[in-house]
Amino acid sequence: MDTPSPDWIDAQRKASADAMRAATSATELTRHRPGFGWTVRPAPGSILASTRVANWDPEPDYFHHWIRDSAIVLRAVPLAILADPGARSFWLQACRDFILFSLHISDPARRVPPSNPLRNSTRGSHLKFLRPDFEFAALTGDAWLEEPRVAPDGTPDPEQWGRPQDDGPALRASAMMALLDALPELGSPEAEALIDRDLAHSARIGGRPCIGPWEEWPPRRTSFTLLAQWDALDRGATRAARRNTSHSYFRGAADRVAALIQQTRTAQGGWLESLEAPDDRFDSATVLAILHAGRHDGSFALTSSDTRATVSHLETIFANLYPINNGRDVPAIGRWAEDVYFDGNPWYPTTLGFADLHYRIAALTTDRAAFAKAEAWMALIEEVAPAPAGALPEQFDRNTGVPVSNLDLTWSAAAFLEAAASRDTALQAMAGSM
Repeated sequence: MDTPSPDWIDAQRKASADAMRAATSATELTRHRPGFGWTVRPAPGSILASTRVANWDPEPDYFHHWIRDSAIVLRAVPLAILADPGARSFWLQACRDFILFSLHISDPARRVPPSNPLRNSTRGSHLKFLRPDFEFAALTGDAWLEEPRVAPDGTPDPEQWGRPQDDGPALRASAMMALLDALPELGSPEAEALIDRDLAHSARIGGRPCIGPWEEWPPRRTSFTLLAQWDALDRGATRAARRNTSHSYFRGAADRVAALIQQTRTAQGGWLESLEAPDDRFDSATVLAILHAGRHDGSFALTSSDTRATVSHLETIFANLYPINNGRDVPAIGRWAEDVYFDGNPWYPTTLGFADLHYRIAALTTDRAAFAKAEAWMALIEEVAPAPAGALPEQFDRNTGVPVSNLDLTWSAAAFLEAAASRDTALQAMAGSM
């Protein structure tokens, strides 16, 4: 099997840390959307899904703060510091600002105008994209925690989008708990208040149908969202016990969500895309949720038989779906079989996620076959990634491997840092087993 170049990994690690930094607290940037008559400048603590200025022409417009994406990036901050120690002070301040920004955008007492503020400035060609006034009027209380994204200046998203989405607060809670473990100097009453708010919300709504991680209709109970909620609530119960506060509420909520996840197990093994999915629908997001949870034992462990079965199903699906996979030892990984977004292609976060997972399996088990597969996935990313090392796109073409869709996805940068760090751990484990 192919292996990645260590020099490329070192260069891409620094480039990915730089890309994450460029998207965080990007107060020097200004984005004007002429179709809406809307100008926005990111606030301190915001994390752009992408710094690219695009208008679906064809590159998508990701100049927003997504709750889900920002949580994934937040979790990789300690790795960005390791890649660039000189940026430590920037990241510590950015994380403090992120906490305050997140408290602001999720404040249940927050009030906004009861109608879309862009209605009078929007061109006729763009009116169909405006968010209805009744949704603005309903933005109060817990509704703020159902928002999938906000403008990077903290104002409500004025565009139509899929709502509610319930993965973001759960991922943010687990990311915050992990961040405070890695960087305890970030501990503060505000940090604890944000975790408390996100956990309480996740416990209240955990397990209900909602828009899934890929933001596709209809609302359903996706394995990704359920796993994210279970992980946050389970960790929240442990946190409450450590603080000598009642943990039974979070434990009960975690158990209820776990029981729902069990209902997605197939007779042959593996987790389906959702409770509502047909028996042959698997989704790479399920594997990403297992990866984010990072458990070493139990049904949702990195090494569990159901994790391995889910991975096997998805490998088979994508090996037969994408021409770029012909003759490869490991297949480029997309989202799900019927994906048509930008014609349906492999994604950087999912392919890197499969590499990351197998590096972690190798570190836990010293399984050389798992390590070899992880190396082949990382080598595939090296093959298709733009050169020299720099920003990583969202997707690569299913036929040629050229960049597709967004050309600088902050999530891709975070996914690379996670996979590279897991590779380091796996190499140490493999060396120790010889």
